[in-house]
Amino acid sequence: MLKKFLTVSVLLLVIVIGVSFGEAKPTIDTSSLDKGIVDVTYKATDGLKYKVLISKDDTKITYPFSADGKTETFPLQLGNGTYKVGLLKNVSGTKYVYVTQQSVTLNLKDPNIVYLNSVQNVNWNEDLKAIAFGQDLLKKSTTNSSRLETLYKYLVKNMSYDYDKIPTLTSDYIPSVEKTYEDLKGICYDYSALFASIEREQGIPTKLVKGYSKYVEGYHAWNEILIDGKWYIIDNTVDSTWKGSTATLVMKKNEKYYTKVYEY
Repeated sequence: MLKKFLTVSVLLLVIVIGVSFGEAKPTIDTSSLDKGIVDVTYKATDGLKYKVLISKDDTKITYPFSADGKTETFPLQLGNGTYKVGLLKNVSGTKYVYVTQQSVTLNLKDPNIVYLNSVQNVNWNEDLKAIAFGQDLLKKSTTNSSRLETLYKYLVKNMSYDYDKIPTLTSDYIPSVEKTYEDLKGICYDYSALFASIEREQGIPTKLVKGYSKYVEGYHAWNEILIDGKWYIIDNTVDSTWKGSTATLVMKKNEKYYTKVYEY
């Protein structure tokens, strides 16, 4: 459901570090390492395409970056240890150069705290109507299990898959939680970002996951949520498209039908 071009890009990197004359220096803010996140800020004037690259050991994850002066937040979800956080710009074809790079060390007592944050692709705050709605919907829920079930049932019943959106997507598409809530439709990436945002605000660690499912053709997105010490796979998108059919909906999916590639 999520077109494969939305997967993390493979970059051919030219290892050069520098900032164009006259441009403000980029900043990589590590003051929130205790939450497992870093903030990147940069305003470019060259009109080039930018990306953030976060790596640890042999794993590299890239993110689109607007470079419009706004701060964007990224998770350090690869466990404790030393990360390299870099800002890169596209100079030609698939060639990128480093604008800046910084090493940071993560040492969290609870690695699941990473999945409570507002980050680039699960971007929320308490001023959003989507979050206010979630607070109202779940205010009578007294356990995390009931908060999960209540939100799941609402999204499956009320959301619809936006098939017309697929042809309009670009490789740097980022979900808008607010727009998804207002429209009550979207692709799997949208469903997953909305679900994760509302559950995170409730204090429940929730992942947005990308990969493959036997229920779906092509690249897909879904959620994992931590309930009573165990991670469960939740796929609101699949169940929303199945409603009204003869299929029996099962909220907690069997992991054998899912292959994870990235989690945020």
